[in-house]
Amino acid sequence: MRLPHLSGGGVPVNPSVMFSVDSTALVRRFMFEDLDFPPYPSLRKPLAHAPALCAEDAALPQGRHEVRATEANLMQVMLEAQPQALFLLDAAGLILEVGGAWETLTGLKAEEARGRPLLEWLRYDRAHYPAALRRGQGVLEEAELLTRRAQHVVRVIWAERGPMIAGSLEPLKVSAQRTFDLSERLNHTERALDEAIHLLGVSQDAWQAEHIRRIVDFAQRLAGAAGLEPQDIRAVRWGAALHDIGKARVPQEILHKPGPLNALEYEVILQHPLWGVQVLAELPFLPAQTVDAVRHHHERWDGHGYPLGLREGAIPLVARIMAIVDVFDALTSVRPYKPAWPYQDAVEHLIRESGRQFDPELTQLFVCEVLGFSHLLPRFEAGQ
Repeated sequence: MRLPHLSGGGVPVNPSVMFSVDSTALVRRFMFEDLDFPPYPSLRKPLAHAPALCAEDAALPQGRHEVRATEANLMQVMLEAQPQALFLLDAAGLILEVGGAWETLTGLKAEEARGRPLLEWLRYDRAHYPAALRRGQGVLEEAELLTRRAQHVVRVIWAERGPMIAGSLEPLKVSAQRTFDLSERLNHTERALDEAIHLLGVSQDAWQAEHIRRIVDFAQRLAGAAGLEPQDIRAVRWGAALHDIGKARVPQEILHKPGPLNALEYEVILQHPLWGVQVLAELPFLPAQTVDAVRHHHERWDGHGYPLGLREGAIPLVARIMAIVDVFDALTSVRPYKPAWPYQDAVEHLIRESGRQFDPELTQLFVCEVLGFSHLLPRFEAGQ
């Protein structure tokens, strides 16, 4: 069955008077003018109480009135069965009629929507769609629908129909491809952030850059051996990259002094963890564990460290990890005031200081699993 067009078989329609007879019926005919309806046996009987669709029906024979009544009822059923939210707008973008799943999707009743702009509840990239829903036809693949009672990401489809715009809203299902694309964007962002944090950490000099590269690797491996979750391992990685950021405020002549520091110079060095925290206050997105690594990586297991003199479990886990890897790399690297120690000597130092300077369990993990000296496990067991 092919429905008559709104123009009534070629007779022009004046938009200003179009809704003077029965606006709802006219709009419903208009929204479905291009649909072919299948047979619907349960609606074939004439409806004695069905109203005429428009004024032109008055001139029809009685039999045609019955056909029109059946068509009206059929259109009503089809309209209400649509899985999309249907809308019809005037030239100004105001809603003339809604249908289908409109109330289910938007939470708005038809009487609340009529006469209001559809764009009141849609958010989308206006730069790419400057004339969206006003003329022509098109599709918005991802628009936000925001009403008092609902919030969805929807696909918007619209097309001009004479002086009006007909269209639909369809809620988007999160597809596997969309999930993959989002994951890739997040991974790219995290990689870029990792790189930015690493560059911030190594911005002081070339020697510092190599030190940061090594302890980031050590810290990440020790965090993994300790069973930390991925987000906590990331916080450890960032803490390793930024742990000495406060040294940017320490004069270079102190940092690179070849001999022992005097009391005043040593007091300046002791401030670098707190200066680092002050620098990171400008980066509020950093996890708390990362800031803890910067603040507490010089605390000692026995409570004789700085800046707060925390001891044992009161020291944040990420800072206990940092204390081990930072000292090990410092011992095995050339510094202005000392040559590099052999690995064996540095490992012996870690074993001696296990339970005094360092967390004993983490020290065992670092020596036996991260460095691979599993044959030294009895040394730790004997110390327990």
